[in-house]
Amino acid sequence: MHKSIKLLGYVFAAAGVIMLLCGGAAFYYDGQFEQRALHAQGVVTDLTRKRDSDGDGDLFTAIVQFTDAKGQHQEMADRTSSNPPRFSRGDKVDVMYDPESPSSAVINDIWGRYLVALIFGFLGAIFTILGSIFIIIMRSNDSKIKWLQRFGTPVEADFLHVYLDESVKINGASPFRVVAQGADPATGALTRYESGKIWIDPTARLTGKKLRVLVDPKKPKRHMIDLSTTITPSE
Repeated sequence: MHKSIKLLGYVFAAAGVIMLLCGGAAFYYDGQFEQRALHAQGVVTDLTRKRDSDGDGDLFTAIVQFTDAKGQHQEMADRTSSNPPRFSRGDKVDVMYDPESPSSAVINDIWGRYLVALIFGFLGAIFTILGSIFIIIMRSNDSKIKWLQRFGTPVEADFLHVYLDESVKINGASPFRVVAQGADPATGALTRYESGKIWIDPTARLTGKKLRVLVDPKKPKRHMIDLSTTITPSE
């Protein structure tokens, strides 16, 4: 599961970067379009209705007519559908169009021109941030484990119990944590130690056993219960 979570972080981050690149490409192509586009005044002549993706409401799309530089009447549909509608029949709007393809026009406002770029940019930022957080947390935990394996003071502790950590949810499942009790290597006082997240209940395997705990001698709260002989990496 640990590897799966780390992989999930990389997948989220990669998907986020791809979406950010798509958003950037959309902004770039809009800039290219703006350089060759002509402007015209359009009039909203109709509002088409369609069901939203949930099927429980309607979305409205403005139909706009305008006259191009050659005097030809053109008709276009707004790229954005919404409820309530963005426009009313008879509204005048600024239209940008490619003189080589006048029917491929857009309404010259933020939503008409940048909706796709904004969606990709927003979702890309969220996915990249979430993926990066997953990766940072996993790498930090890996670094902590490696440090304790090398420099931690070993303590023999008694197994107490296993509990389900319902404060954490991943794909609807909560991890288990092992609780043990042993001496603080600095003071000798009995201290409670908790394992990291594990995804099986090892109570039957640990009952009545001593556990090896590796403790940072300067920061006893920084520790790990060594479960390498109890739980395999695939678990």
